[in-house]
Amino acid sequence: MSRVGFLAGVFDLFHVGHLDVLGRAGQACDRLVVGVLTDDWAFDAWGARPFVPLVERTQILEHLRCVDEVVVVDNVRSEWLTGVPGVQTVFAASGTDGVLGVDELDGIPAELVSVLPAGRGSRSPILRAAIDQRQSRSSVA
Repeated sequence: MSRVGFLAGVFDLFHVGHLDVLGRAGQACDRLVVGVLTDDWAFDAWGARPFVPLVERTQILEHLRCVDEVVVVDNVRSEWLTGVPGVQTVFAASGTDGVLGVDELDGIPAELVSVLPAGRGSRSPILRAAIDQRQSRSSVA
């Protein structure tokens, strides 16, 4: 039986940090399933909607060699695992924006969680701040 891993995130403004985490997760299992969190989840959890639409974020992930399957998820819950037979590891990312960390995996049994350390950094928080600032200036004008 193959070892199935699961990693969830928003994956907005896809960057090299996402790519590193996905690559390491893919190397740690035989089959990697990626859960893309909805726009509503992102807004409720982080107070901002993604810039890139859900369908496009999903398509980006579907084209990566390290990703075997992409599913859309609307909440952080252990029921994710019932739709993906054989999940043995739920990956959490440390220090990668847009990918769930261990503190966001409430309800997932601790023995299933494997933390992936941060890889290469990203400038996406700076980019997001610049976009937000530009949008707020244009709404004032």
